[in-house]
Amino acid sequence: MDVKDGYAKTGPPVEHAHNGADPPAYTPVAGGAPPNSGLPKKLAPELSPEALAELNSAFASLSVPTLATKPTADTCLAHLKLLSAFQSLKEDVGYTDGLWDIYDSHSVTENRDSVEPGVDLAAILAKLREKRWAVYIARAVDRYEAWWNSFVADPLIASDMEGDSPKYLGFPDINAATNWTALMLPPLDVLMVWHAHMLNPRVYLEDCMRYGLKGLWNGGMPWKMVNEAIDTSFNYTASEECIKAWNKTTGREWDNTADSITKSLRCPACAEPHQVPWTTCRGPGLVGDGYGDGEFSYTCFRCATVINGELLEVAKFVKDVKDLLAKDCPMPGTILDFKTGKPEQLTARDSQVFPQERLFPNRLLQRYLRSAILELVDPGRESPASMEDVRVLIEDAIKDQAVLKKVEGIEGLKFRGYYRLTTEGRISIRKMMSRYWGNFSPFSLELGGAVLRQGIFAEKMHKIDWLHSPTAKDTMDRLIIKYQRFFQMMGANRDHILVPTLDVDLAWHTHQLSPAVYYQYTVAKTQVFTDHDDKISEDKLSAAFEWTSRTYQADFGEVYSECTCWYCESIRSSHISSMGKLLGVSKNEKIAENFYTSGQANMCPPDKSAHISAHNAVKMDTDVSRDSIQAATYRSVHLAQVARIDENYKKAKRRAAKKGRTIPPRDEYYYYWGYPYMVYGPWMYPVTPGFYYADPCTAAIGSGGTGACAGGTCGSGGAAGACAGAAAGGCGGPGGCGAGGCGASGGSSGGGCGGGA
Repeated sequence: MDVKDGYAKTGPPVEHAHNGADPPAYTPVAGGAPPNSGLPKKLAPELSPEALAELNSAFASLSVPTLATKPTADTCLAHLKLLSAFQSLKEDVGYTDGLWDIYDSHSVTENRDSVEPGVDLAAILAKLREKRWAVYIARAVDRYEAWWNSFVADPLIASDMEGDSPKYLGFPDINAATNWTALMLPPLDVLMVWHAHMLNPRVYLEDCMRYGLKGLWNGGMPWKMVNEAIDTSFNYTASEECIKAWNKTTGREWDNTADSITKSLRCPACAEPHQVPWTTCRGPGLVGDGYGDGEFSYTCFRCATVINGELLEVAKFVKDVKDLLAKDCPMPGTILDFKTGKPEQLTARDSQVFPQERLFPNRLLQRYLRSAILELVDPGRESPASMEDVRVLIEDAIKDQAVLKKVEGIEGLKFRGYYRLTTEGRISIRKMMSRYWGNFSPFSLELGGAVLRQGIFAEKMHKIDWLHSPTAKDTMDRLIIKYQRFFQMMGANRDHILVPTLDVDLAWHTHQLSPAVYYQYTVAKTQVFTDHDDKISEDKLSAAFEWTSRTYQADFGEVYSECTCWYCESIRSSHISSMGKLLGVSKNEKIAENFYTSGQANMCPPDKSAHISAHNAVKMDTDVSRDSIQAATYRSVHLAQVARIDENYKKAKRRAAKKGRTIPPRDEYYYYWGYPYMVYGPWMYPVTPGFYYADPCTAAIGSGGTGACAGGTCGSGGAAGACAGAAAGGCGGPGGCGAGGCGASGGSSGGGCGGGA
């Protein structure tokens, strides 16, 4: 990656080796962390060309189709190549000193030649690298939008959803795929955002349907072209013709860093065009108020409106309402059935009186709130509008019986009694609102956060490095079988959250990157379009993983998580009943013991094994000022889960000691931009929330607060802001709410990582 002249104004950038070279070494964490084994190592220079070819033989010549039909060993290996290319790009960006005028010298106090006592230089340097990457991702999402808009669109309208229109009901069917050629490949950063978008299946289906991009939906990842573009050093290259085609189609440069350092933006109030900086983080402060920073703010010089992220969320909502009023384009969140995730034929509670209730939000906006919504972006307001204002308008409307009856067209003496909005109507409101909290992009999901969460998975795959294993293809064959078993369990246990291990998740992700094929498979296996939850409470994730592991062992007679870290040892220990162990009849103990006596455990070191896949783990926002009952409940659940893990770990230690073994200590370290963090369980990834407009590792709970449900739309007060996952906006279950409410921590059982099943 070239750092352009405009980015380096105060000093020359430090030389940085590309693709796999070791980043600079920095001071270890106080107390002595282990060596940094989490960062990729460059191949030893003494390797001969023959030895290097042998090392890369597993993935040097893969047989992959242009469009995959199902996960195979070769498509999974091609996916691993792509993930390694993403990881190399991430390191290249983060370690490029001076990019966006963010220099490593900012880690040293101004006007001093050395670090002040007590200052952790390594931690500061890690934040500098993370900030470069955060800005890069924000720009990548913007570039992805330009690419998305380059496809010929045929937007869905509400009338398409009536009757048996093939444009609606037949959209997911496998036909009319994009005819991919090598000239159509986007740059790697755009490919990375598209990859994250497709790994949120229901959201991706909704967006493709709203814009009418059936060819893109049916096409999926063009594996043959992508595989050929990535070499064995994980460099992504394209022909000059491909680069020119990209330039012409999108008007953007091929290299993310070569695009303009300003973002073209019109004032939502007066439409005055502006050029706003992508980042203002040129000094020691790293939060910033540029368009790609965590606290974006810019004052319009024409109408004095303060443009910030919250106003842009409202502007997006207003634009969608205008499209609804003028073009009959349905609002996001009202397109797919909340239970199945499919485009189901609309039904009514009473076809003679009550209209289709999935479209209730559209009618509410068309028949009652239209003027109030459009006024939210008028110039001259005392303070910029936010989605809080929208939430209040909706809350007030659905509390009013007269308004509800007007919106639903209910008249006459027969209907003078109390009218209650149905579950589907309430959930449709919640799903619609979830598309805007913390998200001012045109998509149904804040894709910057999605890229960050998927990057966690990419980094773990790169660290395990199955690509360079002599048994790589055999490993892929085994994990595909395990993935098929996982779906078998999902179909048989539709009321439970299932959590994948890293190997299962690789096959699952690979399958999702062929969206139409994946849709047909999941509907056949589970009768619903199975989602992959992009956000799930870290405590719920851990509890669900324990259940998944126990059930897998019971069904297939094998350990689920083939890993010997302290956490996986603790999980396996939890499956062994004290009574069964005492009587010598514990099936789970025999399965666990066979894992060791067979020698399999020796091949599963803690840092190179199929651990729990926790890239989607998030903390729940427990702001007591908003909802003390919900917050207190969540904290109680969290403490109970921690206590359970503690007890299971003690059991695992005692059991291992009796067998003459030891298990790893809990002081495990995860390296984030070269800085060690201690890992305690499958908890969320270490990120700096202030670097991002929407915290990628937090979800809201409760109602009535920022990111939360509109009161009256969520029976148990679950947060709409936490609804970016299993139900195309639901809360982690097949419909997000079960019977209309979310449960204490923002989700119901019945999906989660296996959402929708």
